[in-house]
Amino acid sequence: MNKVFAFISSYLPLYVLLMINIVNYGKSIYYWIILTTLILLIIISIIVLLVYLAGKGGPLFLEKNLQIDKFKSDKLRSDCMYNYLLVYFIVLLTFNKNNNVMLMITSLIIFAFIGVLYVRANMIYSNIVLLLFGYVPYISTETGNIYVVNFDIDKLIKKSHAGTESQSPIIKATIIGNGIVLVRKQDNSFS
Repeated sequence: MNKVFAFISSYLPLYVLLMINIVNYGKSIYYWIILTTLILLIIISIIVLLVYLAGKGGPLFLEKNLQIDKFKSDKLRSDCMYNYLLVYFIVLLTFNKNNNVMLMITSLIIFAFIGVLYVRANMIYSNIVLLLFGYVPYISTETGNIYVVNFDIDKLIKKSHAGTESQSPIIKATIIGNGIVLVRKQDNSFS
């Protein structure tokens, strides 16, 4: 369920744009359904983002000698941007002033389909709202874990070398999906 909420929160700006877009719609039953849905999505998104940004991470063993593939991480971010913008393009094109309900339903089905794909493919690290708040995803070459951090990744790599043979270093982090870890600077002390 955490992954579903992460996906929903990643489109907070889209919900706001859609609310602005429907202001001039006739006040039909469809208008009220869309408005209520958008308000619920915005509330869910804000709560999820507050938990991610202001919540406290729990203890987590950091993999020893963390290696980050910066090229793969850059490709990861660019692929996310294209997918993210595609959803905006599709949804905003179908929500028009003609109030064509079938187009809106089709758009929502496409959005839900993309959501299922993102959750199943574990692509929830592509939360653009987190990127706007300074969180950047990096991928580990050893484990494939994705670390979403709001500080220089080299600090996390350095911390991973601080463990002993029998004890891995411990960080505070929030697991937001399978192998996807949100690490906040304010929860950890890095030298």
